[in-house]
Amino acid sequence: MQNHSTCRCIYASSYSSMSQVSPSLRHFFFSFNVFFLLIVGLVIVTTPALLFKCYQDNFEVQTTHLYIVGSVTMVISILGAHGAHTANLMSLTVFLLCTFIGSLLMLRAGAITAAARPNLGHVMEERFRLLLPLDQASGDIRDQVERLQTSLHCCGLFGYKDWENSIPDSCLCKQDVEECQTVSYTNFLLNLFWQKKSVFTQPCFPIISSRVVRNANITLGVIFGLFVLTLFSMVLSSLLIYQMYNTSIRLNCQWMDQPPAYELLDDTPEKTPSASNPPHNFQL
Repeated sequence: MQNHSTCRCIYASSYSSMSQVSPSLRHFFFSFNVFFLLIVGLVIVTTPALLFKCYQDNFEVQTTHLYIVGSVTMVISILGAHGAHTANLMSLTVFLLCTFIGSLLMLRAGAITAAARPNLGHVMEERFRLLLPLDQASGDIRDQVERLQTSLHCCGLFGYKDWENSIPDSCLCKQDVEECQTVSYTNFLLNLFWQKKSVFTQPCFPIISSRVVRNANITLGVIFGLFVLTLFSMVLSSLLIYQMYNTSIRLNCQWMDQPPAYELLDDTPEKTPSASNPPHNFQL
């Protein structure tokens, strides 16, 4: 009879654990995961257009990484929302483990980006200096630089002299524009004839360097924001797990702390007249 009562108490604890957890905390955590899920979906839809402008030569690799990371993040958010909605201890535990691993990965990526950011300009300048002179570089390098010159309205990596005596048409601009300058150079055939051209004054390297530093700052901001949100979700999920686990232990031990009254009745010894102390008979 005692075993039957204990099993009934354990069943009741699993059934009523959802009602013992704070409803406001569950609803807030569920809404947080749904909101985060929508944000990640919006990023996956809108980011490929930006990646195509910045990484035309490496667009497929960048979008593949975006889809993989975004899909994993969405699955984790769905897992957290399901755990909050159904008060599922296993789902919340897996969610907490995944967010902890994700926070470590984001912390590592942020540390690497922050450490490399101060030296980005110097490292890029050293690499670009190796490409000079541009008129003697490979065809792929020349094509990439000319595309940059056309889109950014610049000439040469560090100036028009990077092309020596073979300034391409992508450097040319109208003379009445303020960002143009007129340059003279000798004919590359006989070095006897001087030629004049109006080319863009601005070199390309400062523009590229400023954009790379800006992208690094944006990346650091995104990583830091995601790291803060991940820590916040870890705190919320930990609170839910603690409430559910604490409630389960309290309900499971309720019958053990208060044994049934019939056990006290069964254990009470019956009082019988003692033969060693017979009643006294008084005689007058």
